[in-house]
Amino acid sequence: MDPISWRMKKRMMRKQYADAVIQELQKKGYLCKEAKKVFFRHYRYMKREFGLEANPDEFAALIDEFERSSREKYDPNNPNHIYVGHLREKVKPHNKLN
Repeated sequence: MDPISWRMKKRMMRKQYADAVIQELQKKGYLCKEAKKVFFRHYRYMKREFGLEANPDEFAALIDEFERSSREKYDPNNPNHIYVGHLREKVKPHNKLN
């Protein structure tokens, strides 16, 4: 098989998968632009962690769950929350370098 056509097919498959995941995020209540932002914010490391084996609706659910938990504010009375405020100062300079 020609390597160029193989790459193009793989790219098209990923694009179709990404479009399907974005559509699922829109079904979950995200606006079009917001769904794209959330998708691209979490896609790379979620793909590395879970791969593309999940159905688009399952992958969208994972992204939605992660996005909601990352937006949630720390509540010291909730036993499921872990305080990470002391790590923010270490993370900020790293983000500025990139």
